[in-house]
Amino acid sequence: MKVFASSVAILLLLPLIVAAEPSAVVSVKLTPAGSFKSVTKDVKGTASRQGQVVTAQNIIVNLANLNSGIGLRDDHTAKKYLEVSKFPSAILVSAKGENGKGTGVIKIKGIEKPISGTYLIKGNELEAVFDLNLSDFAITGIKYMGVGVNNTVKISVTVPVTTGAAAKASPVVKKK
Repeated sequence: MKVFASSVAILLLLPLIVAAEPSAVVSVKLTPAGSFKSVTKDVKGTASRQGQVVTAQNIIVNLANLNSGIGLRDDHTAKKYLEVSKFPSAILVSAKGENGKGTGVIKIKGIEKPISGTYLIKGNELEAVFDLNLSDFAITGIKYMGVGVNNTVKISVTVPVTTGAAAKASPVVKKK
């Protein structure tokens, strides 16, 4: 009887254990050598799957909470290059995909640009991966003590995905 009760408890908790945890990872290559990743779990929004088509809109990534593990680098990135006091979020304005490939529009520092990439759905989460050219968003000249950042970074964003219903868009708050 105890085994049955334990099994029931585990089955009831399983949705909590496997729930998708939204996140964004920015993979950065350095010149002349090296690399690092900046990560945040402060991501709002969901994707939706209807048949083979996946859509998303207004996925919001809080840029102030990107963490590379080095406070000084994070501070310079937030203040000098991303200007988070003026532009606190990166926003996936809209995206549509099918068969693991998709396109969309992303907004960073007030600049909207088209993006394309791939995605993979595992259970109730979707992971999208795409390259981003920093110079497209007026992010240039990143160099410290002779080490620079390559212009192209790889972005990986994980969000919950629902089936059959429209994606839940995060409200976009406009500054006055």
